[in-house]
Amino acid sequence: MRVLRSISRSDKAHNEDAAGCRPDGLWVIDGATPLGGEAAVDGRSPAAWLSGTADAFLARVPWEGRPLRTVLRDLIGHVRAEGRRAGLQTDGFPTATLSLARVLDDRLDLCLLGDSPILLRQPGATVLEFLDPQFVGVEEALLDQVRTALDRGEVAADAYAGAGAGNRERRRRRNTPRGSWVLADVPAAADHAFVTSVAVAPGTELVVMSDGFSRAVSPFSLVRDDTALLDEIVAGRESDLLDRLRAAERADPTCARFPRFGMSDDATMLYAHL
Repeated sequence: MRVLRSISRSDKAHNEDAAGCRPDGLWVIDGATPLGGEAAVDGRSPAAWLSGTADAFLARVPWEGRPLRTVLRDLIGHVRAEGRRAGLQTDGFPTATLSLARVLDDRLDLCLLGDSPILLRQPGATVLEFLDPQFVGVEEALLDQVRTALDRGEVAADAYAGAGAGNRERRRRRNTPRGSWVLADVPAAADHAFVTSVAVAPGTELVVMSDGFSRAVSPFSLVRDDTALLDEIVAGRESDLLDRLRAAERADPTCARFPRFGMSDDATMLYAHL
């Protein structure tokens, strides 16, 4: 596996995305600060601390011949132990998404926990998108409420009030039987990750990205679809695309024209050939 392109940008004091690679794998981690929990952890925002801690662990953990779900359990145990050392308890622990790909011979193992997409294109084939099924359509359903309110003529702040409350409740329920499962300090989350294995041919292209980068497709439609997004990356235009994305975000500060939660988001992408 060769990483040919990479990019990561943030408008925050600390980038809350992290990405890394090894000769046989790569990953993207997208951190989220807990509701009401902004206190720094080891000098970084909680989300940046979690992303960085998880990234460093994945760079060195032995994983050859081990199921990715087992590697994920070890990762959760590590961030849990490091979090306790830093004074973090489960209530208020930051969370993150994780999308991880590892190649072994002629197969690609994938592990997704959260809403960071993976794109795969085999030679001569169409682009396949892999998502954690827990998250498919969930945020869009909340944003449909916003669109309906905006269509009724409500101002953006009012339109987001109800959906925002629903989004906050969704985040409170993370890593419980009533919600979705993400990377944090709860070992049971490993049992709920989407793990699969795909037969791949030499020359297969792979993109792992945070949902902040995938905004170029939706909601902003800066490219038509995942195929067009991958083509822009292959052509070496990922930086220009991200410039256009940032300009589009700034041009819609109230998130009324292109409904989304958060005016801007950290954006990270790795592109590799197998």
